[in-house]
Amino acid sequence: MPKTDIGFSRWRFDFVKGYSPDYTKLYMANTKPAFAVGEFYDGNKDLIIKWLQAAGESDITAFDFPIKFILQNAVQGDFYKLKDSNGGPPGLIGSLPGKSVTFIDNHDTGSTQKQNPFPSDKVIQGYAYILTHPGIPSIE
Repeated sequence: MPKTDIGFSRWRFDFVKGYSPDYTKLYMANTKPAFAVGEFYDGNKDLIIKWLQAAGESDITAFDFPIKFILQNAVQGDFYKLKDSNGGPPGLIGSLPGKSVTFIDNHDTGSTQKQNPFPSDKVIQGYAYILTHPGIPSIE
């Protein structure tokens, strides 16, 4: 049954560290979604970039966990982390902004599981950052 018959045109690939990126690549090739994002829960942008490359670098994007963690520390006073060693933005937004889905919290980090939640008194600052910087902002 084609995806258009059931009304789905966008995918969120959960826990992509748990299976081969070849499966994501295959799924993307056979369904051709309008948008797709993978959840590679890791603070290392290089690992996320490797996953994107292995998944085919088609139209797949990834949640920018590195910038989420960096921004979380920055709003608590570690402002120097908001620039990489070359003076550009850190995280995936500094390397592949068109593939970076920025966010403050999601079901894995804040709202339900409470692992690495964004400081509740700094959420507005966090949203101001992701709405004014490279990447594809995701608002929860």
